[in-house]
Amino acid sequence: MYAVLGTLEFEVASGITGMEQRGTADWAEHSLIQGKPLLEWIGEGLEELTFTMQLHPWLGDPEVRLRNLRELKAKHEPLAFVLGSGDYIGAFVITDISNVPKRTSSDGRVFSSAVQVGLREYAGPFKPKVFKPGLVESALTNTSASKIATPAVVSKFAPLLTKTQQVIGYARTAGNMIKQAKNIYDAVKNFNPMTLLTQAPQMAALAERALGPIAGLTEAASYISEGQDIVQMSQGLYSDVANARSSLSPLDLDSVADRFKSSGNYITQAYDKFDGASTRLSGLAAQVITRRA
Repeated sequence: MYAVLGTLEFEVASGITGMEQRGTADWAEHSLIQGKPLLEWIGEGLEELTFTMQLHPWLGDPEVRLRNLRELKAKHEPLAFVLGSGDYIGAFVITDISNVPKRTSSDGRVFSSAVQVGLREYAGPFKPKVFKPGLVESALTNTSASKIATPAVVSKFAPLLTKTQQVIGYARTAGNMIKQAKNIYDAVKNFNPMTLLTQAPQMAALAERALGPIAGLTEAASYISEGQDIVQMSQGLYSDVANARSSLSPLDLDSVADRFKSSGNYITQAYDKFDGASTRLSGLAAQVITRRA
């Protein structure tokens, strides 16, 4: 994860291509009868951030992701901006969203587009909201933040999570990445080797990034009552995802089809394991919501 703005996450793996940060200082200009004007510093200007991203079906439903952005802007609220490292940057508002469709269907549906999101610092009183971790979204192609509930991000401004909350947070993070990797595999598995070669690094990166949350899930589950089934499930997840990652190295045009298929099979196995544990994880989420865990 690159950053979180309120409940909205920005990921390199989801199409983000960069962030531009701009800071200013305010100076008053005093004219003189002779000579050049004098400048007097009167304060710091507001920070401005610009995110640039590409929306594409392989990276998530473009229409859903764009709608999520617009809904967040329409709330007219300052939002906590946190980097993936856990550094809390401050409060920002969404000032503008520009969207340039690159490819659409005959009925106007967006297949791909270039999007810029402008943010401006909010300097007024602000208290970040604390978000409860939940389960993996059924429509995983949206971009509402799940990792806001992971310890690295909330440590700057939220209470310490219980072990059950950690289990749910880690499970959601890992599940999102596994789902994204499976989406890539399902979308391009029947394409030509050159296409597979361009998509394989992204699938490998998602598998690599999922290993940390899966390890965290295993550890956190070992501390909760009757959590051994989750421990066993997550150990199987780790094995499948690690194999999916290693299957994609090394790559060349001659081997990419077989390696991509092997990796996709492991990712599918991991997805099925996670899906099979959904009822169990829903029960834990219910305990968190009712404050019993």
